[in-house]
Amino acid sequence: MDSFKEQIIRKENTSKDSTMRFLIAFACVALSFAVIMFTIMLSGFFPMALFISGLIVYGGVHLIQNLNLEYEYIFTNGDLDIDKVIAARSRKHLATLKVNDATDIGEYKGSDSGSRTIIMASAMNSEMQDWYMDIKHADLGDVRLIFTPDDDMLRVIKTHLPRTIRSKVNVSDKPAEDFE
Repeated sequence: MDSFKEQIIRKENTSKDSTMRFLIAFACVALSFAVIMFTIMLSGFFPMALFISGLIVYGGVHLIQNLNLEYEYIFTNGDLDIDKVIAARSRKHLATLKVNDATDIGEYKGSDSGSRTIIMASAMNSEMQDWYMDIKHADLGDVRLIFTPDDDMLRVIKTHLPRTIRSKVNVSDKPAEDFE
């Protein structure tokens, strides 16, 4: 039987994201103002200054929108694909991981140690539980995936984990609606 599960998780805005939005907006306004003042001092080329200021504002809006991130987890027959969706208009494939190659899994508490590749695909939401999964990857070496799966995704992943670590995932084998 084939296993398939898809989940999209929206990354919450952090204080770093808010600071970046403010700095980009401030830089755009300041740069646009400087371009317009420079052209007034040169007494000419005012339409060109408005055009350049418009481009600066457009670029700033584009940069601010790029801070809106979603992560998509697609689980298919033991393979977990992680994609980053940027501003709902472009997609970047982060990795394809074989769950049966996992060496450890658990609830993420916020500490990383060692020299491994870290794939951060978390919602950064304090109300949701983040998980980590350590995997031996052919190209990336030792990988730690930090992600925010729901119970359905954990259920599907658990069935493909090696037996030695399967018990670390505390989720029921059946969805809650099956118990009613």
